Amino acid sequence: MKRLFAVFLLLFGLTGCAGRQPSYTTDFFAMDTFMSVSVYGSDEDSAQQAAVACEQEVNALEPALSRTREDSDLHRLNHANGAVCEVSEDTYAAIEAAVQYAALTGGAFDPTMASLTDLWGINTENAHVPTQAEIDEALSHVGYENIKLLGNNQVQLLDGAQLDLGGIGKGFATDAVFALLTQQTEDAATGALVQLGGNIGAFGQNPARNGGNWVVGVADPDNNAEFVATAEVRDASVVTSGDYERYFEQDGKRYHHIFDPETGYPADTGLRSVTVIDENSTRADALTTALFVMGLDDGLAFCAENNIAAVFITADKQIYTTDAVASVCTYTFLGAEKGYTDAQ
Repeated sequence: MKRLFAVFLLLFGLTGCAGRQPSYTTDFFAMDTFMSVSVYGSDEDSAQQAAVACEQEVNALEPALSRTREDSDLHRLNHANGAVCEVSEDTYAAIEAAVQYAALTGGAFDPTMASLTDLWGINTENAHVPTQAEIDEALSHVGYENIKLLGNNQVQLLDGAQLDLGGIGKGFATDAVFALLTQQTEDAATGALVQLGGNIGAFGQNPARNGGNWVVGVADPDNNAEFVATAEVRDASVVTSGDYERYFEQDGKRYHHIFDPETGYPADTGLRSVTVIDENSTRADALTTALFVMGLDDGLAFCAENNIAAVFITADKQIYTTDAVASVCTYTFLGAEKGYTDAQ
């Protein structure tokens, strides 16, 4: 709740209030986190209908993306012992996207990390550092190549692989909300701010800035209620993965939730956070994880090769932006007073 509240302070502090523009905000809990959708339109009834429709869309997607719900496709697939399963169109599309981004990143993003995630238990009462033997056993089931997409919504998992779409689920839902808002008439939804956990989606016009762009902050990893940079965007998502989001400490060392699929340990790359700005929120979601795992040098090279707009924050308070950032947003560095250096 604290992190969500900080995000809201950040967003609304930067965007201002909507003045007399009719709007409606719905706050709800889904996909294991607090979410909010604010829609602006020509009248409050239309804005309310659009916002509620967005909430319903997210809730409808949860059974398609959750692996913990016993009524979900993923739960059934993960407990099929290698048998072919038929899943919903949404689940199949999400798995297909996950495999695509796993291949693109050379496995730095991998959706078969469930066994490893469960082993470490981060964000649960059972968080602990496993033995090397336990990690090796979990890693023997990790590998996106074990996902077989057979067409016609048929999926098979090999070698005991266990799917977890948490790395792209909120991005996938954000894209679905954007698609829904695009279908609305101009009067029903002139603009919207979508906050699904750590995924921020800015749609259409920002009434607080006379129809201009939305201003989204890049959080300070040392105090995520404050920010070290801003990005002015429209019809785009701003997604961040950081070591400060979910972690535990043991023997004076922090263990965060972003795992390296090669080692089975939290990625130790000298990064504190990676933010990706992209019109496709699913892609941004997957890439923040992958770039964090790659580390600064390999991550910057990957972004240059694939034209990715990203902001890297290192443990020694250096902030790097890729060349593509300038083409998708107006970026402003604000971290000097907090001890950060603009490394460009």
